Amino acid sequence: MKKSGEKYLVIKRTCKRVNGRNVPVELGTVGEIVNGKYVEKRKEPRPKEVDVKDYGEVALCDKCSGDLLQELANVWDISDAKRLLVIALLRAAYGDVRDRDLQMRYQTSFLSEMYPGVRLSENAVSAFLNEIGAAYSMIAEFMRNRISAFAGGRLVVDGMLKDYNSETGSMSEFSRKALHKGSKDVSLMYAFDPTTMEPIAAKPYPGNMLDSTAVGDFIEECGITRGLMVFDKGFHGDALLEQADRHEGLSYLIPLKGNSKLIGRYGLDEPGEKLEGYNNGTVLYKKVRMSNGKYLYAYRDTRAAFEQETGYVERSSRRKGGMDQDAYLSKRSRFGLIVFQSKDDLPPLIVYLAYLGRWDIEVLFGMYKNIIERDTVTTATTGSTPPNLSTSSA
Repeated sequence: MKKSGEKYLVIKRTCKRVNGRNVPVELGTVGEIVNGKYVEKRKEPRPKEVDVKDYGEVALCDKCSGDLLQELANVWDISDAKRLLVIALLRAAYGDVRDRDLQMRYQTSFLSEMYPGVRLSENAVSAFLNEIGAAYSMIAEFMRNRISAFAGGRLVVDGMLKDYNSETGSMSEFSRKALHKGSKDVSLMYAFDPTTMEPIAAKPYPGNMLDSTAVGDFIEECGITRGLMVFDKGFHGDALLEQADRHEGLSYLIPLKGNSKLIGRYGLDEPGEKLEGYNNGTVLYKKVRMSNGKYLYAYRDTRAAFEQETGYVERSSRRKGGMDQDAYLSKRSRFGLIVFQSKDDLPPLIVYLAYLGRWDIEVLFGMYKNIIERDTVTTATTGSTPPNLSTSSA
């Protein structure tokens, strides 16, 4: 036995004759004395490998990715394409996975079997994403290819603002809502399939850029000639609407304000047809063609209407003087109601899915914001994964 630091090692020894006397010879450590007991050392150390790996989530996401690897490989080198796909699949499968956790998630999932040899250490991923973001022309090419491949489908173009107070990000600017929010923003334009909710293209813009400028640039850069643009109630862009009117395949949806005279004129506060094809059977709709050739689409979610009406009555009853009956009756028909205007005759289901889709997309970008806002990597390059954007413009 021999003491080595704080440990007591058990050494196997023999001896040999040197110059007529026995000399001890150590043959190696065979064990250790631990807590007064002898613990034998294994002859060969066993390799430490991950032998239990998650399968379901990553396999499902990989199956749903379709030809995405080939689309990426059409622009980037195959090794870069695989790394981009694996990062995307990990975040799709597990949600808020930051750069520092990517390698662990990769090694403990079946993605390491499906796509072996992908380098995902924190430093490697940080440098890689910065390189990808700096070569923006390649990102633009990838998005144009996806738009082109999607030609003929129902493409929805939407946008939103998100709080973004980065001191280094070039997109962080005060938007028109700064006085109310007290925060800088970044604007994100994006295109998606309203049926499958698949994102097709996206691009960030400074928060102070005019809605019409951002939308116009996004449509032109991505080569969008067919699609449905979804605007909010505060959107004012006559030039852009005129541009959409000139494009046969480019349409738009603008939600009417609750006090719009068009709602009463066309009886849109009384939708009565069931929205077929939507899995929630509580939604009713009404579609009318106006005298100017444009269309109005009204939707009432009866479950949401009940909740809104109940909440209004409860709040009003607690006010001093009780509920104002006239105010209640004037608002009752607008609970759970949303009305859109468009230049085109569109399927009612597509219109409603486009409206719902923007909220689901915002949740996705909320996850991106959590991923990006870390203190180890700064992503201020246009084309990097866009920061999270709260619903507002375009």
